Amino acid sequence: MITLWELGGKDARRYSLFSWRTRMALAHKGLAFETQPVRLSDKAAIAFSNGKTVPVIRDGDTVVRDSWKIAEYLETRYPDHTLFGGDIGRGVTHAFNTWVDRSLVGLMMQVLAPDIHERVDAADEQYFRAMAERACGKTLEELRAGQDEALKRLGRGLEPMQALLKRQAYVCGERPAYADYILFSIFQWARVMSP
Repeated sequence: MITLWELGGKDARRYSLFSWRTRMALAHKGLAFETQPVRLSDKAAIAFSNGKTVPVIRDGDTVVRDSWKIAEYLETRYPDHTLFGGDIGRGVTHAFNTWVDRSLVGLMMQVLAPDIHERVDAADEQYFRAMAERACGKTLEELRAGQDEALKRLGRGLEPMQALLKRQAYVCGERPAYADYILFSIFQWARVMSP
C-alpha cells in the first residue's frame, strides 16, 4: 500500500495543493493509498524523506518527495493509465506545471492566505503567518483588505485557461491527465481552505 504524507489542518482538512496533485495522480492510476496528515511546522514527521515539504510518498522501500517527481515516478513504476501521454506530453506538462506554479499559485496565495491562516492546525498559525507574509510581501491583514483586487488579478491570470476550456473538455483534450490535476489543485486548495 502506498502512503502519502500531506498537510493536515483544522477539521481534518487536507490542504496542500501539491498533495492534491499527487492524490489525483494516484487515483488516475487506480492505485490504493493511505494518507498521513502532517503539520506544516512538523519537519521531523517527514525527515525520512530528506526534505522539508510534502507531498511525500512511500511505495514499499521507495520514498519520493515533490509532486512532480512523484508523478514521474508513478508514470514509470505504473505505466497503465498514462499521466503524460509520452515524452512530448511529459515535456509540455512540465512546462504547464512551471507556468501554474510561477503564475497562478502566487496569485491564488494573495487571495487565500488570510483564509488559510484561519484553517491551519493551531500549532501552525504563527509558522504559516510568517511564511505567507514573507511570500506575499504583505501582512495577512493587508492581504484580507486587498482580497477583491487580488481576485481580479487571479481572474486575469486564469483567462487563458478559461478560453481553452471553452474549446475542449480538459486541459489535456478529451480526457483528463496530469496537467488537469495541476490546474485542479489550485481550485481544490481554495475550496478546502476558503469560504
